[in-house]
Amino acid sequence: MNGQRKYALDSSILIQKYYVKDQLTQSIIQNGVTNLVALSECYYIICRKENNKAALNYIDELVKTVKIIPTEQIIKIAGQFKCKYPIALADCWTLATAFALKINAIFAFKEKELVKNYDDLSKEVKIDFFEDLS
Repeated sequence: MNGQRKYALDSSILIQKYYVKDQLTQSIIQNGVTNLVALSECYYIICRKENNKAALNYIDELVKTVKIIPTEQIIKIAGQFKCKYPIALADCWTLATAFALKINAIFAFKEKELVKNYDDLSKEVKIDFFEDLS
């Protein structure tokens, strides 16, 4: 699978880009689309692990380089995913982004909740995991 595919970016892949500077992650980010919830989650995680300034700088960098889907386009879709599946709300926003744009969602690793619900979720939206691409 090449890095030119367009993906809905989960916060986990955005965080991975901060810590791991590999070519595949860079390519996925450059061609990706994300949402405000994923950016907010990325911010707070980097803020906790590093500091506020590092998190702010990274978010400023991301908003200049990553396309952000308008919230009103996916708010109901994200809510529907959360209503149907016992998965994290932020993951529902990533799935909603993928669903609305008819692209694959990408997560850095196989989160337990996603794996447990993968068969049902994959009937609605395509999901990729970075660890399977590399």
